[in-house]
Amino acid sequence: MNTDVYRAVNVGGDGAGAIRIGRKLSGSKGPQANRWSSRAIFLIAAIGFAVGLGNLWRFPYLAGANGGGAFVLLYAAAVFVIGLPLVVAELAVGRAGGADPVLAWTRLAERLGGSRWWGAIGVLGVGASFLIVSFYGVIGGWTLAFAWNALSGLATGGMSLDFAALLADPLALIGWQALFLAINLAVTRLGLSGGVERAMEILMPLLVATLLVMLGLATVQPGFGQAVGFLFTFDATFLTWDTALEAVGQAFFSVGVASAVLVTYGGYLGEDENIGRLASVIVVADTLIALLAGLIIFPFVFTAGLDPTDGPTLLFVTMQAAFSEVPGGEWLAAVFFTLVAMAALTSSLALFEMVAAIGDARGLSRGPVLGMAGGALWVLGLGTVVSFNVAADWRPLGGVPLFADADFFGVLDTITAAIAMPLGGFLAAVFAGWFVPRETWALLLRCEADAWPLALWCALIRYVVPAALGAGLIRGLTP
Repeated sequence: MNTDVYRAVNVGGDGAGAIRIGRKLSGSKGPQANRWSSRAIFLIAAIGFAVGLGNLWRFPYLAGANGGGAFVLLYAAAVFVIGLPLVVAELAVGRAGGADPVLAWTRLAERLGGSRWWGAIGVLGVGASFLIVSFYGVIGGWTLAFAWNALSGLATGGMSLDFAALLADPLALIGWQALFLAINLAVTRLGLSGGVERAMEILMPLLVATLLVMLGLATVQPGFGQAVGFLFTFDATFLTWDTALEAVGQAFFSVGVASAVLVTYGGYLGEDENIGRLASVIVVADTLIALLAGLIIFPFVFTAGLDPTDGPTLLFVTMQAAFSEVPGGEWLAAVFFTLVAMAALTSSLALFEMVAAIGDARGLSRGPVLGMAGGALWVLGLGTVVSFNVAADWRPLGGVPLFADADFFGVLDTITAAIAMPLGGFLAAVFAGWFVPRETWALLLRCEADAWPLALWCALIRYVVPAALGAGLIRGLTP
């Protein structure tokens, strides 16, 4: 570490040193004019990013497959012990280095006398996010298809959408994928305030209101008590190493760390915002909504006498069957699948905003940047589309043990979920915990160096987070 920087940090008690290092770390972000219009809109957007299909789809089926209450307990612990420290770190890095994730990590490392190769953390996050959006666009298209089918069914008395038939139809998947991408591109093209902020001001209140309506309807279902017991009854037999790693993985992805988006959102924060408090609100809200999703989905599943451990088909197959068994099910389906589509959009808009921020930081117009990115994502997404039908038997990396049984979609999912994001999170924790001194974090986070929350955060980011992500990375790389 640069000795002048270290000395400035350690003489910060007289005020002058702290001012010098604070300016060096948080100033000079480069061309960055965008700012959140208010703290409230930042929280709405950040929570909207975290609250996506990971909450409404992945969390319920993982809880169902891993014993309910035991998984929920491990998940909640992982969110606050692993997710929260990384959220704080990424927001702080963004505010210090700017909204471009690659430049943000590079700038902060160089100002502290380190190698610009730390920018690889941002490269991993951006690369992983790009691959994720390519297949998330296809999955987002599913949500639009189900929402449209449910809403149009109110007027036509239509039937439930056959999920297997949808997956088997590449042209239908391509159409819904294109529509989902087009909506994202149209919104982010309008800029931060006119696009993402305006969309989040509409979508998030609607999403929360819909969640509460669905929760109210779920509480009067005969299966509500069984659902509560399933989610919150503790069974120690499920406290296994595999369940713990599943919970850590879900917590890691649920709050959106290592995807570079929180660095971008941090780059739009004002200098006076308390990042620790903001991060805590984001994580608490994300966790509550994940639990609400379980309390909404499982009562209908149990009421219909269906299996809560149905896995990935829980959202698109089991829930349709459940709604068909209860009075007013067609209205419930319309509300529920509209909710799912909104959640998919609130997450994906953040990923497109991150792409736009990279262009903004380099003085490029949003239109061309987003247009090229959208085209590339659509083409790459075609590989995911055909993985469910005409190329279902294709194994593009069949000679590599880790990918031996993976189709194109499976390859992308493994690269992002098992390699790039855990590795990026691991390196971020190593950088934050071992390279950046505690006194410097006090300046970046606008808190006292001897404050106990900072001491706890430093201990978690230095020891616990790297150990947990390292174990997850090793597990993910094991064929």
